[in-house]
Amino acid sequence: MSATKRHPFACIILAAGAGSRFGEPKVGAEWTTGVRFIDQVAQLATWTGADPIIAVVPPGVAVPDGVRAVINADAKGEQVASLRLALAQLTSSTAEGALVWPVDHPAVRVESALAVLDAARRTDAAIVVPTQGGRRGHPTWFHRSTWRELVTVKDGGARAVVQADPSRVVEVAVDDAGVHHDIDTQGDLVAARGRTA
Repeated sequence: MSATKRHPFACIILAAGAGSRFGEPKVGAEWTTGVRFIDQVAQLATWTGADPIIAVVPPGVAVPDGVRAVINADAKGEQVASLRLALAQLTSSTAEGALVWPVDHPAVRVESALAVLDAARRTDAAIVVPTQGGRRGHPTWFHRSTWRELVTVKDGGARAVVQADPSRVVEVAVDDAGVHHDIDTQGDLVAARGRTA
């Protein structure tokens, strides 16, 4: 039996933002020629073995095959609102947790995501975050036991849930600057492409 079957998990791609600093919604921006941010992150999520993969996107965005789309029309709303829409899709699933992956982190190596998942399996931690150079990044693991908090937290969103109790957070050091390189501007995109070339 595969590790995924023993430890079923979902991946939630947060991709509904307006991308105001970037100049366009990042969900449809090209990471490489013909490959959108959403395509790249979905491919990485597929390689991890996540099932289901849920992408929270604006209206009118086509998601890759094998990805379940959830629509969030409020592009300027808080990111946690998108996370809650996705978690609502998982209430009857067998997933033991979810890997939460912002779409503006397409430069993450799949090995880093797998390291987060491995730590989650080994430690049964409530929350697992990758770090590089002492800085926390993405994607982040949230065990099912944290989902109620994510749905009900009033201020600070998922970050507040992560910071609420340091004793339940496991950090995994990875040699991958992509985990904390969120692409907010066109300059960020050029720099991220240069590092992964």
